[in-house]
Amino acid sequence: MTIDWVTHFGSSLWSASLAVAGAGFSAGVALLAVTTSQAWVPLLLLLALGVIGDIFRIRLSHHSEIALRSVPAFVALWSIGVPAYLLVGLSPLAVLGAIRRDREWAQTFAREATSLWVGLGTQGIVESVIFHVSSSETTESLLVHMSGPLAYWVSTLVMQAFAIHRQEGVAYRSLARGLSREALPHIFVLSAAAVTLGYLLDRFGAAAMAVAAVVLVEGYYPWKLVGEQSGLLLTSLQMMAQAVDLKDPYTSNHSQRVARLAVRLARELDLSEAEVERVRIGALLHDLGKIGVSNEIIRKPGKLTLEEYRAVMKHSEVGADIIEPLEILGDSAAMVRHHHEHWDGSGYPDGLAGRAIPLGARIILVADAFDALTTDRPYRKGTSPEKALEVIRANAGVQFDPDVVRALERIVTRHGSSSVTL
Repeated sequence: MTIDWVTHFGSSLWSASLAVAGAGFSAGVALLAVTTSQAWVPLLLLLALGVIGDIFRIRLSHHSEIALRSVPAFVALWSIGVPAYLLVGLSPLAVLGAIRRDREWAQTFAREATSLWVGLGTQGIVESVIFHVSSSETTESLLVHMSGPLAYWVSTLVMQAFAIHRQEGVAYRSLARGLSREALPHIFVLSAAAVTLGYLLDRFGAAAMAVAAVVLVEGYYPWKLVGEQSGLLLTSLQMMAQAVDLKDPYTSNHSQRVARLAVRLARELDLSEAEVERVRIGALLHDLGKIGVSNEIIRKPGKLTLEEYRAVMKHSEVGADIIEPLEILGDSAAMVRHHHEHWDGSGYPDGLAGRAIPLGARIILVADAFDALTTDRPYRKGTSPEKALEVIRANAGVQFDPDVVRALERIVTRHGSSSVTL
């Protein structure tokens, strides 16, 4: 009880400290902004839009997102000045980060501040370069104003990609290509939206800008829902996998570990991030069919009878049949069905061989075998990662795809054997 109270008090103190720091920062910059501009109404409105924009985050993939909070920040820059720009861009992040108890708040805050300064600096450079080039004042203003938001979002994505590359092991080239393809339409739309809101505020006042901001938020609300549903789907799949794993105390978190290793193998084989996500889902659900196998068979400490083994063999087909109607899961059902097929054709359920076996299924088989060899079971103790790798290498070209085995060897060589058991 004492330890729980201390933990709760420490967590509350940490959250309160962040809230005070965010409020202090906001108050200081607000004082400076109001002192220089006297623009109370637009400033308060833009702050409110900044908070709403922080809530509206567009999920780009399993890893990255775009927040709308920078749209009102750039409007504040053009209509009020640099202090208001920093206030609207950073204070919602500081306060809401404290409320959410976001442990990565400091890193996110630092990346956001860097991106805001990049956007500001880029706008200044573009303005100085085209000042004597453009003969049209309208064209010059549009180019200058568009350059800031574009630079902001590009720098944000670059830093996000670098962080994901280091944390998740995603190939930077593949990640940057995928994020660019997903993000560029949003970047141009949001940059144009910022310019439009700034124009409306300048020409027609805060009320017109507020109406346009509502239209922007309503337009992006479906994207927000899609991102939330995507995250909810992955969480639901993880819960389903955990429920199956809990049928046997020896396989607790087995599917999660297999999925993590399968993802690393897929990336080592230079698959696209879309394919990697399908492998992740297939690996999470590869044992889903065991939900129909009795606990007596699953937990049996001794050798299975032929009839019992046939019952277990059915799990790959049962799992595939369960998820196949869900079109959103793509090719994952085929991976679940064939993750026990062997390279030489001796596996089940269809006796596929070689490259006729879906690549995702070949990856999951190696990850599944590695985890099975390195974890304790009722009938034996888990072996070391080095010995597990030797067993898998000895069966390359027979049970396992040689290319996938070589990918596992590269991971172990580059990061150490313990890295694949995390």
